[in-house]
Formats: sequence, C-alpha cells, structure tokens
Amino acid sequence: MAVHPFYGPSARLASDPVSQGTGLASMAAYLAFWAIALVVAKRELDARFPRGRPTSGPEDTALAILRERFARGELDEQQFREMARVLAEEAGTP
Repeated sequence: MAVHPFYGPSARLASDPVSQGTGLASMAAYLAFWAIALVVAKRELDARFPRGRPTSGPEDTALAILRERFARGELDEQQFREMARVLAEEAGTP
C-alpha cells in the first residue's frame, strides 16, 4: 500500500469517488487562490511603482494634452508651436 507523505494511505483516496472529487475541488480552489493573489499583487505593484517616464508637474500634463490635440488634427503646426512656446515660457525654459 502506497502512503502519501501528508495524507496517509493513497489507495483509499484513489478508490473513493467522493474523495477524488473533493481532492480535485480542493486543488482547483488552491490554484484559483494563487492565481487571484498573483493578479492582485501585480496590480498593486504596478500602481505603487509605475513604469515609464515620470512626470514632473502640470507643465508635462499640459504639453501632453497639447501633443494629443495636435495628433488628432485639432491644431495646426503654427498653433501647436505657439502654444508649446507659451508653455515653455511659463515653465521657465526658453
């Protein structure tokens, strides 16, 4: 008779259909728990330690919005350059 190191004799577990179903459900719950725990941990880490270029303030946000508007075609090149120049002057960079 084979003995499972944690659960005792495995022949009884293998022959009982109720134990088989309970064992499979337990294993599925265990895997689901760790899958959910890993997803939650990844989201928390991504929220606390974002990747990419850090922003330094409202000037970066305003310039990003300006770039998006230019990319969508709401502004022509002359308007974009003028607005970007104004933002650069407000930020203190020539």
